Amino acid sequence: MSLSSLLKGSKPKEKEFQAILKEIIPDKKSFKTSSGKEAFSKIEYEDLVPYTLDKSYNSTVIGTAFDYLARIMLARVVKKNREESYTGITAEKGLKVLSSFLTNHRSIESEIEKRFAKAIKKLKTFSDNKQDIKELILDVCFLAKLEHIFRSRMPPTNLLEKTFFNDPDDEVIKDLEQLCDVFQEKFKPASVSPNSEIIYNPHFGVSSAFVGGADGDIIIDGTLYDFKSGKNIGYKWQEAAQLVGYFLLNEISLDVNNADDFTDDSYEHLEINRIAFYRARYGEIEYIDLTYFDKNLINTTKKKLVSYFVKNPNLSMAMIKKLHILENLANAK
Repeated sequence: MSLSSLLKGSKPKEKEFQAILKEIIPDKKSFKTSSGKEAFSKIEYEDLVPYTLDKSYNSTVIGTAFDYLARIMLARVVKKNREESYTGITAEKGLKVLSSFLTNHRSIESEIEKRFAKAIKKLKTFSDNKQDIKELILDVCFLAKLEHIFRSRMPPTNLLEKTFFNDPDDEVIKDLEQLCDVFQEKFKPASVSPNSEIIYNPHFGVSSAFVGGADGDIIIDGTLYDFKSGKNIGYKWQEAAQLVGYFLLNEISLDVNNADDFTDDSYEHLEINRIAFYRARYGEIEYIDLTYFDKNLINTTKKKLVSYFVKNPNLSMAMIKKLHILENLANAK
């Protein structure tokens, strides 16, 4: 089960998980903004890209497509690892999921693969030029479609129809155009420089597997950002809990990797010093430094989470050794 599902669930085990994180998550008054406005303010924030969508599903497409556009806009600033902005993306995993549904439809599979390859080629080209970023909108919307297939593990109803390749609605294109304008005006100048360290789509080590493979949006210079393109700007404890949860998973993975009987050579601990939301429709950044959290509370919460994962493993046999390590960590004094 994913981290977001655990935080939204109503079953006893899900409530138990939520209770653990509720003990540590910051309240709304603890967040600051880059603009100096009151965080999560429905009064002080300026609605720069009003939500005018007629179809609710389009908001989902926009959220995922905007993430891809933001990557390329940032890659234009930071050159050293810009190829990571368009490689190893979740949409590619969606392509692999689709192949299992298209075993008897090779021509359609081939067409989808060609469309994907074309999109990636454009992302690569645009990451290294100054052409209008809006020319990528059709491509990133197609990638968003593939990503949704991966996350749902379900094929779209029109997979075998020509409409699968249709361009997004005009309202999607217009919305993304405006969101890109605001991002380039508000977010980029305040958050990134040519010397910045960027981690695209960060994963949080072995402990991510305990919540279905958790991954974040981006880390820039030690700040873990969650991009929000929805219309709601009020404080939601689940959103704060998700970011704090990512940080804790990262720290638990470090503990596991430091255990005497286990080493994951592929693991790289992520330096996270701050967590933040970027409200794409308002150009606002809401953040909190991790120095806010009491170290003893962090350690206590980690142990509680480890104990929870031990009791509710949801693991494959390949994870048994890692589960044993977590058991030792949970029982450590």
